[in-house]
Amino acid sequence: MGKINVTRREFQQSFRNHYALYKKSEVSVSPKTRRLLLFYSVECGLKSLILKDIGKNTYEELYKYSEENGKHVHGHNLKEMTREVGIEHKYPLKKIRLAAGQDIMSEHFNELWRYGASVADEEEELKAEKMLQKIAEYIGQRL
Repeated sequence: MGKINVTRREFQQSFRNHYALYKKSEVSVSPKTRRLLLFYSVECGLKSLILKDIGKNTYEELYKYSEENGKHVHGHNLKEMTREVGIEHKYPLKKIRLAAGQDIMSEHFNELWRYGASVADEEEELKAEKMLQKIAEYIGQRL
């Protein structure tokens, strides 16, 4: 596996820390850096919710659950995680097209924002951010 075996509580705390920093950093940080914080906040929050829903407590257990059930909820696939917690239809994550023409799906938003790639339409990026904000608010209500 090779991953750090964090607990549900640690995922939950990371969600809260990253999301609080995201909300505080509106003007002082670049939009892509802020979005990266939001992405990781949502990822941690969704993993915490999934662990709660399946009655497990560690990343190792989440990984095992994911593998045994043919799911992809142990990596960065936010779309798969929203499906797992039953909110994919309410909070759909759309692709973002790069200026170079490549379509980026939600499981690669972290790379888009980490590397600072140029997008074809900044409105798509803004819509993705707003959807992630809605997901984060949902997570905050459930944790």
